[in-house]
Amino acid sequence: MFAGSGDFRGHIKIAQELYDTGVIPVPHFLFHALVAGLMAIGVAPTATFGGRIVIVASYGLTAVLIYGLLWFCYRNARTGHPFFLFLAGLAILVAEPLTLAHTYKLGFLWPEPYQIPTSILLKPFAIASFAFTVWCLSQGSRMSAVLVSLFTLATLAGTLSKPSFIICLLPASFLLLIFRLVRRLPATLPDLLWGLYLPACLVLAWQFYSTYSGAASSAGYHDTIIWAPLKFLHAWATGLSAKFLLSIAFPIVTILCYGRKAIFEPMLQLAWLCFAAGALYTYGFVEKIGWANGNFVWSGYIAAFILFAASAFFVLRQIGSAASWKSARTAALVCGLALALHALSGLRLDWLYLTHYGCSVSYTTAEFLCESGV
Repeated sequence: MFAGSGDFRGHIKIAQELYDTGVIPVPHFLFHALVAGLMAIGVAPTATFGGRIVIVASYGLTAVLIYGLLWFCYRNARTGHPFFLFLAGLAILVAEPLTLAHTYKLGFLWPEPYQIPTSILLKPFAIASFAFTVWCLSQGSRMSAVLVSLFTLATLAGTLSKPSFIICLLPASFLLLIFRLVRRLPATLPDLLWGLYLPACLVLAWQFYSTYSGAASSAGYHDTIIWAPLKFLHAWATGLSAKFLLSIAFPIVTILCYGRKAIFEPMLQLAWLCFAAGALYTYGFVEKIGWANGNFVWSGYIAAFILFAASAFFVLRQIGSAASWKSARTAALVCGLALALHALSGLRLDWLYLTHYGCSVSYTTAEFLCESGV
């Protein structure tokens, strides 16, 4: 995967440029800065090796955060056995759209696209910022100064990794905040202000100026964001309606099974609003000149990942809080089956990547060569 991904090689080139010149070449520079930093302190002899360290560490941190949050939330519940938490965490990590495709295909919303180093680095920070935001929008008590500081750091790191999720979380959290304030429901505005809104808006303003004015880009990047529904995806994919539903079958099944409980759950409300924003970016917005780059599809992907995680957390909570297993059985089994199918689809794709990625096998030659950057 490291050698075959054109995106990985491209980002490694940028990291090498940062190491050689000391000049920040792109506004979302955290991956490149970490790689350059590992080289500077002698941990990584090459940029490629440094990139491998950062990516593996990002996956490890993502897994630890998911399992840690599961344990923190459900350690005393019926679903708190380590084996169940492990299975739930694993399913969240490997879940992919329900597909028989042999590799990544445009048109689906991929919770894990694998090839994009900046998206991989974004994941743990997206989980953390989402979890902190849920707390602020569901609790009336203030967080400690340490937790607010961690919230701020997660927001800054996530935005500097790749702004794909923060541009979903900002409007989603704002809408839910207004709703809760109007309904006089618990919400903690000061923590949201210092942990999310101020740091995110400052970094996004700088990134927007740097990217679309060309001021901080070594390539002199000049472009404009435009509203062009389906312009990118229609050019490269078909069957978008079916692929959309197959991408989020488990979250949809969760809503259908639990009805009002799911609809009025703050965590799911925020996750679905984030996903709505991500889908809007994915299907509706492109860059005027570089529209074929599809730079806004990543918002839909990371928002789908967060939606899967939130839906799994919600189902576990419902099972744990039910009066008996019998009363929770039907909905739990249906939702569990849907999540298991997504996980099996992901494991199947994982196996194909591990055994065939970059190989010119007959039925996927064009796909693999495309994904390899050829």
